[in-house]
Amino acid sequence: MNLREIFQILKKEWKLISILVVLALTLTSIFTLINKAKYEINFSLLISQIQTQKTDKFKYDTYYALEAKDKIGDYLISFLKSPENVNAILNKADFDAKTFKIYDLRTFFKPYKASSQSIGIVFYLKDPSRAKNIVKSLLVITNNGIEKTYSPDEQDTKYEIKSTNPLVSLKKPRIALSLVVVFIVSFILSSLAALIKEYFTD
Repeated sequence: MNLREIFQILKKEWKLISILVVLALTLTSIFTLINKAKYEINFSLLISQIQTQKTDKFKYDTYYALEAKDKIGDYLISFLKSPENVNAILNKADFDAKTFKIYDLRTFFKPYKASSQSIGIVFYLKDPSRAKNIVKSLLVITNNGIEKTYSPDEQDTKYEIKSTNPLVSLKKPRIALSLVVVFIVSFILSSLAALIKEYFTD
């Protein structure tokens, strides 16, 4: 089958191709309009040292403090990807997560290491007024976790997790871009469908 034959088939099956493309564009438009705009919340967790370990064996200098904060940062990232911990945070913030699946809880927060002493976090909400409550709840839960994990004794070094004020920005769906992508993909797939149909009807 050469290029000329392909164009002839596509010209012959233009109705099928048009129907499939229009259907795909219509479904994309409906889906985009049904899904309301959501808000992106950005903030940082700051790892601060509030007590130095009391010992005569070694000097707890800046190097050890930075190394410890770096490990705590790794711990926080893992902590915020645990469905159990995320569920506890949301429950404490009176956020209804009953419809959430395990995957939804695991990916609710998107933490990343900004530096050895700070963790950046992104999450999305339909109602931005809940953002501060969730951040406050997150601080309580993470600080409890840090205290149990890294400060088992009174004389040990103690750390506290603080946060920056959450920044809220509206994320609108990119309808135009979605339609362009869907048009290209649906045209290619519908053209293949037309060629397959022609092959089996010959």
